[in-house]
Amino acid sequence: MKLESPTVSILGPKPARKHRINACSYQQNALTTVNGLQYAAFYTEVNGSGEQERHCLVNIARRNVIDEGKHRSAEWSTLTFEDYQQTTDDGHNTISIGVCEGDGTIHVAFDHHCDEISNQNLGHDPSRYPWDASVFSKTQNCLPGIPPNDLLKEVSYPRFVNIENDLLLTYRIGQAGAGSDILYRYSSSTHEYTYLGQHLTGISNNPYINGIDYRLSRLHISWCYRNFVKFANSARETAHKQQAGPNGPENNFDLNYAFSDDLGQTWRNSARRLLADLRGSKDGSVESTIKPGAEGARVFDISMHSGILNQESQSADWDGGFWVLNRERVSGVEKWMVYYRDADGQWTKIVLRSTSPPTETGARGSLCVDRTSNVYAILPGNTDSSLEILQAPKEHGYAEFKQIWLGDGFDGEPLVDVQRLEISDDLSVFTGTSKEADSVGSVVVLDFKL
Repeated sequence: MKLESPTVSILGPKPARKHRINACSYQQNALTTVNGLQYAAFYTEVNGSGEQERHCLVNIARRNVIDEGKHRSAEWSTLTFEDYQQTTDDGHNTISIGVCEGDGTIHVAFDHHCDEISNQNLGHDPSRYPWDASVFSKTQNCLPGIPPNDLLKEVSYPRFVNIENDLLLTYRIGQAGAGSDILYRYSSSTHEYTYLGQHLTGISNNPYINGIDYRLSRLHISWCYRNFVKFANSARETAHKQQAGPNGPENNFDLNYAFSDDLGQTWRNSARRLLADLRGSKDGSVESTIKPGAEGARVFDISMHSGILNQESQSADWDGGFWVLNRERVSGVEKWMVYYRDADGQWTKIVLRSTSPPTETGARGSLCVDRTSNVYAILPGNTDSSLEILQAPKEHGYAEFKQIWLGDGFDGEPLVDVQRLEISDDLSVFTGTSKEADSVGSVVVLDFKL
């Protein structure tokens, strides 16, 4: 199988910054499809921004991706929110979007604060509402149903995932090497969020998840830990917000996994042993959170300085299997790696053959699964501007990942529209182009037909 060249949609120019703020691996989602409408969230630069301080605005683009119906269209329509300017040149300050299937609300979290922007039914009947900023709320610093509190003061890496008719929201509290992950559920019937609890807890470290996926009534998470390195006494109070070090990826270790069959209330390891119940227990016999060293959570023992990276990618297939993409040093050489858990809970490790091997801190890739459980790895060049797609067919027993497409002129961490892939044979990839490819560098969506 070989893929034909994709259709390319240019959403807008990339901001001229040192640190990438669009197309980062922990955006869940930058691209999503609900009710036949595909949404993309990205930043563009404010006209006239100075060289020293470049301001950005949040954009949401939308198009219809179904082949029939009165709203049939392949054109993107973009709205820009001008009530908030993003100013910090920090690659963590990305945008994530979630669309609730049950009530049609659109939720956007950006710039390290969980700023919810919602309108009921907007995602259900687009003909009733103009696609402009007037149909959204103003930028907020709290969640509907959740008043401002300490859990909203240190927000990093917000992620949304659709569960039945509702949404889950998870993000990290704390800082690199010293943080934990918490979980909320948004109800399509009450139109409010409920705090579920702290499902992952760091102790002198912090968990970095590769994602959160919901398939066949099961939630999946995988993560590594990063040990904390104390800052020097002379360090600034904001030192933990810097891009790297001393709490860098060299301190990452282990691959861990847990699943939940009750929408995040309880979590179990690969052997189905109960790890945590977010409600806890009166006698203390059940933990209310997954702590480092929890029995059976670790599935691969990977030491620090082994070349693994945080927040790479994961996906769940339609046969009960689960997949993780990362990288490790093999015989002194950095390699792309895939870790696979079958429906019986057995794990295997696969070394990928790529035209552009990864570096220890290079751009991260994506992993996804189509409707027939074929697996795809979308790998960005770490030392060049290539973008490569590998496929492992289910019918061949996932024996090998083979290259099915190779392109050039890209810059970013590719993100996949998982929701569109669930209902069609269209693989939509959100990424960026390099300046060499189109002189300025653009935010783009690549559409492949599988």
